[in-house]
Parts: sequence; structure tokens; C-alpha cells
Amino acid sequence: MNEESYLTLVIDTLQQKIAEIKGKMAGNQKDIENMHDYFWENYTEFDEYGYELYDNNTALKNRIKEQGEYTKELMRYEKMTDSPYFGRVDFCYEDEDEPETYYIGIANLAKGRAENPYVFDWRAPVSGLFYDYDKGPAQFLAPAGTLTGEITCKKQYKIKNGKLIYVLENDMNIDDEILQQALSEHADASLKSIVTTIQKEQNSIIRDTTHRILAVQGCAGSGKTSVALHRIAYLLYHNRKNLNAAQVLILSPNSIFADYISRILPELGEENICEMTFDDFAYRELRAYGEAEDRYDEIEKSLHEDAPAEYFIANTLIPSTDEADYKQTKAYIEELDGFILSLEWELMNFKDFHYKKMEMKENEISDLFYEKLADVPILSRMEKIGEYLIDAEETLRDKNMEEEEKLEIFDRLNRMYETQNLLELYNRFLEETDRLPLNTTENFLRYEDVYPLLYLKYALIEPPKRREVKHLVIDEMQDYSYLQYVLLEKMFHCPMTILGDKVQTMAKTQQNILSFLPKIFGKEVHCVYLNKSYRSTSEITAFASQLVEEKGIATVERHGEPPQTTDCSSSREMYQKIALDIQKETDADTIAVLCLDAYSAKITAQNLQNEMPQMQISLLKKDSMHFEKGISVMPFYLAKGLEFDAVFVPDLQNYITPLHKQALYINATRALHVLRLYKNTKE
Repeated sequence: MNEESYLTLVIDTLQQKIAEIKGKMAGNQKDIENMHDYFWENYTEFDEYGYELYDNNTALKNRIKEQGEYTKELMRYEKMTDSPYFGRVDFCYEDEDEPETYYIGIANLAKGRAENPYVFDWRAPVSGLFYDYDKGPAQFLAPAGTLTGEITCKKQYKIKNGKLIYVLENDMNIDDEILQQALSEHADASLKSIVTTIQKEQNSIIRDTTHRILAVQGCAGSGKTSVALHRIAYLLYHNRKNLNAAQVLILSPNSIFADYISRILPELGEENICEMTFDDFAYRELRAYGEAEDRYDEIEKSLHEDAPAEYFIANTLIPSTDEADYKQTKAYIEELDGFILSLEWELMNFKDFHYKKMEMKENEISDLFYEKLADVPILSRMEKIGEYLIDAEETLRDKNMEEEEKLEIFDRLNRMYETQNLLELYNRFLEETDRLPLNTTENFLRYEDVYPLLYLKYALIEPPKRREVKHLVIDEMQDYSYLQYVLLEKMFHCPMTILGDKVQTMAKTQQNILSFLPKIFGKEVHCVYLNKSYRSTSEITAFASQLVEEKGIATVERHGEPPQTTDCSSSREMYQKIALDIQKETDADTIAVLCLDAYSAKITAQNLQNEMPQMQISLLKKDSMHFEKGISVMPFYLAKGLEFDAVFVPDLQNYITPLHKQALYINATRALHVLRLYKNTKE
């Protein structure tokens, strides 16, 4: 069968599947409506024990769940009608004479349940042949074991609107022509699926199921985030019984980035996973102690170390970045651990317990506290003793105690603590170590104290049971501190995918996270390196690499105009030139004006809007929730992980310190095709 005939067969099968599903959905919907009608017409006559009501509700829930499954299946097949497959592998198994042909797409397609698929899901074991091997000897791991043989033919397809645009037969993995075309496309307002261009080194990460903790160090534009999300799609596909999307959590840098990546998994036929920032989690845990700075407030402080105190939140935050950095280190944790150990003896005032006929001697309480409950955090031990007393009393009475009585017991026991206030205890530690204490009257936390306070909470109070996370993804790993990783190790005991780029740090100096991750998580950490960039043109990549003296980065040979630096005699002239250059980029779908800080971004957005009143300028802030096409203005730290057709960087003269140079590198590596910088020579 020739290529056109096979495509027609596949499209026809898809149309049949779509028609079948729509028929099932229509019938299902009718059943749901009938069940609703039956309920309202007969609910007063249901049996008194509720069996009929239960059966009716169960049947209705099953129908609604079934309808949801049909909807997802319909969306998958409708998406496939545009481009049902993108690759083909002809594989001749060992001891066989004729090769088997496998077409590869975003999902499986077969005429019937027991029939061989016309199209194989890109995550299927046999599909690994397409990504991992050239023509010649090859093998793949199937449920029955490792199967060996020879690839006799590999093809790649461009199909659009169900029509075959072209087909390429190639010897090498992922033909350069296909890759070049994909890289030359315009950036979208969401991260794109890379199933058609997954490279061999990326595929090995996606399909890795042998390592519990996979840490990926990848250069800018190496596809780290895409690989991580495709890895989640792969794991969900192969572990349906034990893993679902609700059990996967991604710790992302901010809400803008979360919105940017939110469409990949649905595009791959999976539900979206849960997402949050680590700061959000910490603030929820510490909300009883007041408002807190976030990571971006800390960055702003670092960018403006010489600014007066009035510049910062609450007019009280005097920058002290060295001390702030120290509070995230192993040495500071050891200081906290010493303080926590001292509380074992200093915090308690044991005495005999009496309540009605219940009693427990001081020495009994002390023995329980220090012996039986030694593994329980200190501030949770009295609650455990209370539960022991209540359980014994309820057994004696042969009935449950009133809630008021239980609360009274817990209250009397807790009075044996000198204090249970976490903030008071942390301030005691700060004062004992000659550090600036927190101002408890302001109801405000400095960012440098957020995670030490959270560490103290987890050390002193037993954490509540939470929804189980079975896989954790940590993005931008270089922006997490030693202390934060210690906390993550305490909080999560599941497999993890950790990824980032040490060069794209938002600190003054680079830190190699991979050097200490094994010390925290143990030998289970497997490190992988991605040293090839697929994002920017060769000219932009070369320019960015010089900023931080980064070496050893391979690129896909794709050329464009060199980055341009324009001198301006005033701020007004600079904004005028930026506006003119932006208006020349008529083909660009996404344009970013990246600034050094939040204030500069606000002023830049206002001036550009004045220069281009006919165009919509979007100012993105740390609490922005969405990323869209068009012109976006933002500080550099919100652009992490994003990419744009064209990037414009104003006020180049202000990039002076090592941290500023890191910011400039991040700005430069966001650009796919165009990078322009502007210097105000009068400032």
C-alpha cells in the first residue's frame, strides 16, 4: 500500500471512530437525562433504607464518568485527524525474513480492540526505535523482554489537515530538515509538544524508569521542561494502575510559567498535573505567622543592595544578602538543629496531671515524653500523651468522651510547655545567636527567615497527612537552596525529576546543585547532562555564551541576524527606537521587552504604550497568572523558562554587577530569532 492510500485508510478509520464515539455519547447523554427524570419522578417512593437511591446515584456517576472518558477519546481522535502520525519504522525481528511496519503518532489507533494498531502511541515500547536508532541493528524493551533485530527503513512525515505534505526517508535519527523547520517556527503563548523531534538523549530521560531521582542539568534551550513533561506523560501512560495526574506535582517558578506549560499534557492526551510554587506552599504552612516576602522580593533586594531601606517592603528591610544567603546553608541548619536539641530540656515543665478521676505522675509523663515518644517532634508529644490518656479512659468507661473533655485534657497537658509559639522560639534562637529578631508586632516575615521557620516547624510539630504525591517535578533547580532541598527530602518520599541550569541562576554566583543533591537524597540520585541548545540562532547563542564565559555548548546550526546593540542619547530616544524596532517585527507572534527589575519594567511598559498607543502592551508582574501572544514587558526573573520570537533589552548600561550579568544572560537566552539591546549613553 502506498503512502497516500495508507493515510486515507487511517483518516477513514479515525472518522469511523469519531462517529462511533459521538453515537455512544448521544446514547449516554440520553441515559443520563432519563436517570435524572426517573429520580425526580420517583424519589419520594424510594425504599426507606436508601438502596434504590444508592443504586440510582451509582449508575448516574458511572454514566457521567463514562461520558468524560468518551470526551477525552473524542478529543484525541479529532486532534489526530489533522496529523495522525509523524514517523515510521520498519523493523525486521531476529530470525524473521520480513520486517514489520510501525507508524508512530501522538496516540494509538486500531480498528478493533484485538487488532494491530494502524498507529502506535509515541510512548509505546516499539516507538523507542524511532527516537533511539538509525537504520541498522536495533533493539527495544517490550513486556516480553528485549527484542532485537534490524531497522530496514525510517521515514518522517509532514501531515497537515489530513493531507500528506511530504515524506522523508532518512538514515539518521530525526532528520535535520524536520528539526530545522520546527526550530524556525514562531514561538507560541504555550510550550510546544516535541514528540516529532525528540532527540536520542532526550528520549533516554523521558523513558527512564530505573532511577528514583533523576536530576537533569541542561543548558538554556536544551528542552529540559519539555522533556520533563513528556516524561510525565510517558510515566502516566505506562503506569495507569498506580499513577494518575492528580498524584503528580510540579514545583514551578511562578504562575506565568505554569500557564505557559499547561497545554502540553492535554495535547499529549493526559490530564494536567498539579502545580504550585514552593513559596506558595511555605506561605500556606506559615500563614498563622503573617505575610511574607517571596523569592522575587529577595531578588529585588539583591539587585538594589545600595538602595535606602524605604525602597523595600514595610520600610524596615535593610539588605543583608550575605546573612540571607547563610540562612539557607547546611551550617545554618546545624545551628538550628543544636537549638532544637536544647529545647528537649529547656522547653518543658513537667508536673503531675489530674483531671476528674484521671491522673498521671510527673515521672510517668517524663518517661513517655523522652523514651516512648522520642521519635515524635517535641511540640506534638503532649498531644500523643493526651491521646493515650483519652484512649485508656474511654476503654475504662466503655464509651467515647465528650469533645469538651478531650480539649480540656490537651489544654492541661500543653501548659507544661514553656511556649508552643513557633515565632517566639525562632526569635529566641535568633537572639541567642546574636541575630536580628523578627518584629512580631508587624505580622511580617523576611524571606530569608521563611524556610528556616518552616524547617523549625517540621522539626517541632508533626506534619498533617496530605494528599499523596507519587511523582515530584522540580523545575529551575539552581534557584533552590540547600535548606529547601533538605525540606523537600523531608516532605516527599516519591520518585522525582529535578531539572535546571546552573548558569541561569538568579544569584550572584553559580552553585552546582548536583554536587550536594546526593548528600541530601542519597545514592539514588542519577545525574544527566543536556549540552545541546535547540532554541536560539547560532549568533544569539554565541553572544549569550560570552556573557558568562560558558563553554562546551553544542547548537543546531541555525542562522539569523546577529544581536544588535544600539546607543541612545536619552531615555526618550531609547523608547522611541525600541518602539520602531518592535513595529518592524511584523512576523513575530511573541515579543518580550525584558528589564532588570519590576520598577524598570513598569516605567518601560508605560513609555512604550505612549510610543505605540495602537498596540497592546502587557506588563507582567510577579502575581500575573497568564502568558499570551503579543508584546510583553517584564523583569528578567519572570522570563525564566519562556521563549520569544524577539527579545528587546533596554538600559544595557545598568547591567554592572555579577548578578546583573546573570540577568542579561537569562534575557539573551529567551530569544529564538531576534535579540536587540539598547544603551542609554547619558546615564
